[in-house]
Amino acid sequence: MPYNPQRRTASICWILTALFVFVIFAPSIFGMDGPNGGFAISFLSLVAAITMLIVAIMYQGRASALGRIFKGENLLAHWKYDPVEWRAYAEKEYIIEKRDKRNLFYLLAVISLVVGVGFTIAHPDVGWVLLGVFGGLLVFIAILVLFSTRYNYRMNKKYLGEAYITPDGVYLNRQLHLWRGWGASLDAFSYNEEDKFLAFQYSTPNRTGRADYTVRVPVPAGKEQEARQILASFQKKGNI
Repeated sequence: MPYNPQRRTASICWILTALFVFVIFAPSIFGMDGPNGGFAISFLSLVAAITMLIVAIMYQGRASALGRIFKGENLLAHWKYDPVEWRAYAEKEYIIEKRDKRNLFYLLAVISLVVGVGFTIAHPDVGWVLLGVFGGLLVFIAILVLFSTRYNYRMNKKYLGEAYITPDGVYLNRQLHLWRGWGASLDAFSYNEEDKFLAFQYSTPNRTGRADYTVRVPVPAGKEQEARQILASFQKKGNI
């Protein structure tokens, strides 16, 4: 069976959960006085343990889902790519991802600037603090966008692409995209005949609402009819 990176992440999260559970009781075990930091350590460790437990359960579910994909359960397609074909996809995907994330960053920058300037005008005594916070946040987002885009590009160049497609998700070049469970949903699906790729648009819940994602799966040469059959399968099941 192929390597399952989700299982490794789940194992790390379980280990961290156990570690934080131990640290909850460490002050009592080692005789540390509660008012002098013992209670604080226990409380912070409790929060961390609960957080890591939730993450561990989530990744355990993802690992199980990926394991079922590798076993061929409900598999609609398993595609491997020619090196030249994959290289062309990697370059095009890098350009698209840079454009999309750059446009999103510009939108966030404009919103932050408008809110920050407006708040500064209304409250000049503390407005500069908010501007500083927004400025720092934008720098952090810019670094995150740059890192994530370049990371995906490096992974696409390092590994020759392989795609598994199921009704519940896609595993493309070591990245798992699921739209079943944990409140996730598949919102749109299409097949671009001209550029030869399947596009899956899905969303997952987060603290501020829902986060939207798009994964574009290149269709290998000679697999166009199979891609049309996959499209028909999703349409028949009412997934879009």
